[in-house]
Amino acid sequence: LIYKDKPFNKPVTQFGKSVPELLEQLKEYEWRTRARARRELQSRPQNEVLTAASEWLKQQSPSDPAYDRLACEALWLQQHFHAVEPALLQQVLKAKTPEARAAATRVLSDERERLEGSFELLKVASLDPHPRVRTEAVRGLSFTASVPAAAAVLASLKVEPADSYVTYTAEAALGANLNGWRSGYLKGELAKDDPTGKKMLDAVIATDKKGAQILPYLAILLGKEQQPEEARNKAMQALADMKGGNAESGKQIFRRSCIACHKVFGEGADFGPDMLKVGTRLKKFKIVESIIDPNAEVDKKYLSTQILTSAGKIITGLLVSENDREVVIFDGKEKKTIAVSDIEERQKLKQSSMPEGLAGTLSPVEFLDVIAFLESLK
Repeated sequence: LIYKDKPFNKPVTQFGKSVPELLEQLKEYEWRTRARARRELQSRPQNEVLTAASEWLKQQSPSDPAYDRLACEALWLQQHFHAVEPALLQQVLKAKTPEARAAATRVLSDERERLEGSFELLKVASLDPHPRVRTEAVRGLSFTASVPAAAAVLASLKVEPADSYVTYTAEAALGANLNGWRSGYLKGELAKDDPTGKKMLDAVIATDKKGAQILPYLAILLGKEQQPEEARNKAMQALADMKGGNAESGKQIFRRSCIACHKVFGEGADFGPDMLKVGTRLKKFKIVESIIDPNAEVDKKYLSTQILTSAGKIITGLLVSENDREVVIFDGKEKKTIAVSDIEERQKLKQSSMPEGLAGTLSPVEFLDVIAFLESLK
C-alpha cells in the first residue's frame, strides 16, 4: 500500500560512513534513520565523535527550526560518553523549544552526580512554564532526599498551568523521600505558608502510616511460604476490619487494573462477574478473599479452560465462545482463537480465570482503596 503522489524515502545506511556523514544523518526526516545514526556514532571513538559533533553544531544555523533538536543530538552524544559540557547543557536548558528544555532536564537529572550545581539547575527547571519540563525536573529532584528538594517539588506545583503529570510525579517524589523531609516538615521548615503543599505532605505521611499497618497482613497472605489457614483467615479479617480506604482512588485503580475482565457502571468487559452491587452481595471479608485468592469460590461459568495445541502450546483462560470450527479463549490480556483441528487436549480447571497474584501488583494503600471502592458498590 503506497501513497502514489509522494516519492519513496531513499534508504540511508550507516555502514562505512564517516563521523561527519553520520552527523548529517541526524537531520534526516525519518526518525529510524536518526536512531541508527545515533547508535553508530555511539560505537565510534569518543574523542573523534565529540570533537566532530561540537564543530558540526557550530555550523548549524540557530534560525533553523530544527536547531534545538540538533543541539539535543549533540548533547545526547555527550551524555552517552558521560562527558556533558556545561555550556551546551545550559544552552539547551534555555532553548525556545520546550521539548528541548525537557530533554536537557532529563540529561541533567541522569548526569547530576557528574555536573556541578545540578541541584540548583533542577530547581530552576522545576519552575519552567511548560509542564513537560517541570515533570522532568521533579523527577530529577526525586533523587535527593532533603527538605530543600521537597520544597522545590512543592514550588513546582504552584506554577500555572497545573498539570496532572507534574502532580503525579511530585507525589511519587515526596513519597519516595519521606524520611528526608518529614522531620523538617514537623519542625515547620516546609510548606509553612502553603496550604495546598501541606495537604499533599499530610496525605503522603498518612499513606505511609496506612501502608505500614497493612503490610504485615499482606506479607502473610502473599508471601512465598505457605501459611496455616487460621493465620490467613486472621490476616484477611484484619484487612476487612481496617478503615481508611479511599473509594474514589480505588475506582481509578479498578479502572486501571480490572476492567479488562470486569464490568462496572457500564465500563469494562464481561469476562468476569459484574461488579455492580458487589458490596451488597459479598461481605467485606469475602471481597478481600476474592482478590487475595481468586480460586477460593468460583462460579462454574468463570472456571478456566486449558487447551494443549498440536504444536505443543498451552493456552489457559476463560472460554468466551466455541463452535464446530474454533474455540475462543480470553487469557487475561487478549482473545485467542484456536482451530478445533489444532486442539490436542482440552480440560476444565478447578480454578478461576482471574489471574492469581493481582494483589501483589498493588501497593498496600492501593489494596485498601480497591476494597473500599468495591464495598461502596451497593
